[in-house]
Amino acid sequence: MSEHINDFSHFLRNKRNISENTSSAYIGDIIAFYKYIKETYRKDILSVTKSMILTYMLDMQKKSKNAATVSRSLSSIKSFYNFLEDRGDIVKNPSNNIHAPRIDRKLPEYLSSEEIDKLLSLPDIASTKGYRDKTMLELMYSTGIKVSELLDLRTGDYNSSSESLSINKKNNTRRVPVGSQAKYYLETYLSERRKELIVDPADDSMFLNLSGAHMSRQGFWKIIRQYARGAGIKKRITPQIIRNSFVIHLLQNGADINTLQVLFGQNSISAIQMYLKTQEKRTFEIYRKSHPRA
Repeated sequence: MSEHINDFSHFLRNKRNISENTSSAYIGDIIAFYKYIKETYRKDILSVTKSMILTYMLDMQKKSKNAATVSRSLSSIKSFYNFLEDRGDIVKNPSNNIHAPRIDRKLPEYLSSEEIDKLLSLPDIASTKGYRDKTMLELMYSTGIKVSELLDLRTGDYNSSSESLSINKKNNTRRVPVGSQAKYYLETYLSERRKELIVDPADDSMFLNLSGAHMSRQGFWKIIRQYARGAGIKKRITPQIIRNSFVIHLLQNGADINTLQVLFGQNSISAIQMYLKTQEKRTFEIYRKSHPRA
């Protein structure tokens, strides 16, 4: 890997307030681009021209990469060359004035209230595993937090007096309320059931796997898929779809955008606007089915 890519990787991990997953995605995009430049043009990363970037984007499209993937790759390339330009490694940024292909954003998928009820009713709370699973699912649906935020929770992040969770990021902390159902299971899990999973008393991870280690993202995905099958839900179920359901159900019950921004942790309302479009679409469908002159 080029020393400039190494430097960019270091910059992302230490100077920019972005997650490790996002940083890894950026570097993966840049490495793929660098490989293309070396194989196609036999050039180094500092000798890239605008036309080379354009042909790379065309090559991605020929290989059936969708618009979102091409757009993300271009964004990574732009960030990389902005970094090199700011540092003085290049005089002219070759990515200037290159625009990403238009992305037709899909409306977010979500579960109905009935499907959520089915999903949340499945864990066997008589068992330690089932009680932990029930607590995780109830908490995710109650708060709308990301799967990474759920799995990063520590036992001290729950405040029983304010009935809220503290969601801690690098330079930001927000508090989200916990609903009564999730509160009941979380408090019982923390006071009684979590100790049945503990192997290392020093580990304060809120959610542990059956080996007593920190619950992994893959482990939680398996849990969701298991219960989705048991509930007979045919839709593709992911943690994000549970998060989507949290937002849609709040909208359906009259929540305003400002409240959703605080709860959802969004710096921009663009994502929430997509949820509003979903609600608008549903409203139109109900109108057309229900109004006698629709």
